[in-house]
Amino acid sequence: MADAIDTPPDVNNSLYYDDKFSCSSEKQQILSDDLPPLDIVRKMIKYETFLRLSDPIQQLFELYHKDDNAITMVLDLVQQNVVEHFGYSHVNALRTAISRFPDDSIIKEAFYIKHNKITQGLVNQGQCALDRLNKLVRSHTPAMRLLTIYIAEAHARDQWPAGKTISCVDQPKTLVERLENAREFKKKFNFEMPILVDSMDNTFHITYGSWPFRFYIINDGKLILKAEPGITTYAYDLNELDTWIDNFYRDKK
Repeated sequence: MADAIDTPPDVNNSLYYDDKFSCSSEKQQILSDDLPPLDIVRKMIKYETFLRLSDPIQQLFELYHKDDNAITMVLDLVQQNVVEHFGYSHVNALRTAISRFPDDSIIKEAFYIKHNKITQGLVNQGQCALDRLNKLVRSHTPAMRLLTIYIAEAHARDQWPAGKTISCVDQPKTLVERLENAREFKKKFNFEMPILVDSMDNTFHITYGSWPFRFYIINDGKLILKAEPGITTYAYDLNELDTWIDNFYRDKK
């Protein structure tokens, strides 16, 4: 089971109002550009978790599970709603929580922090080191060895759910479970590329920064290319991989 919250936390708080509206039936809320204190940040995190796990938001994840931009927009709107609810104007009031209060136990257990595996990894470019992917395998084997590494689930059903389609399995707790998930995926989607499985210590992910997915090129023992997601779309451009491969073959001629 996910870290579910059945009822919303107590989010009563003092909001910022302009005195000139104090006699009206509805006070005008004025949002602060400041960063909130620790006690407010804790309440924000609890409220954000409640909203993220709520049925309406999970249904939106399910509805737009094929649209990364839509999912990102939903999450952005949830967090914007949270900070405005507490009288603040910018999502950084919430998103800076871990950098401002890195040792706070409540913040470290926050849903989006606890289960967030984003990292750049330990290896950088230059250092040692589904249909379209199937087409790559057919086109470039055996000149190149293409592999897929199955790592920890980004949105496991029991940890950080994002709708029933995306979050269709629990987080594997043993290597046997990871291997079984990899076999099921390969069979279900007729995936032709060989699949390796990361260790339960997440060695590959920690080293290469592979969450939630990323592609790499290693040539002559060096990491030549490590794809970066788009700044606004958070998506990867597989044309970048095609371009490198085309240039590789051209240089070999």
